[in-house]
Amino acid sequence: MKIFPHLVLGAALAVTTAQGAYVNFESSHVHPIALTPSGAKLLAVNTPDATLEVFTVDGAGNLVFDATIPVGLEPVTVVARTDSEAWVVNQLSDSVSIVDLGQRTVVRTLRVGDEPSDVAFAAG
Repeated sequence: MKIFPHLVLGAALAVTTAQGAYVNFESSHVHPIALTPSGAKLLAVNTPDATLEVFTVDGAGNLVFDATIPVGLEPVTVVARTDSEAWVVNQLSDSVSIVDLGQRTVVRTLRVGDEPSDVAFAAG
């Protein structure tokens, strides 16, 4: 619990204690982190910044920051379809961003309707 003093003209008037829990108005994550099929890249949605964060996984398993790619509003899911393509589900903008990881940009946006939350690929 944190205490925040309130000051006016340099004089302490009162000490207020923060009440209640933090309220987060962002959409809930569904699949916020994914590895590419080869395991060479780790992908993570950054919901408050509306971006996809890309990290390279080195030979020792360490993460090295690679890129920040703007996507739609409130990304909640990322799925790597291939080593060079990821699909990001954006709940608030009702879309799916198809990201080219080599170009580090969204190459297509699918408008999918009200509040998508996940995407899956079927083999075959």
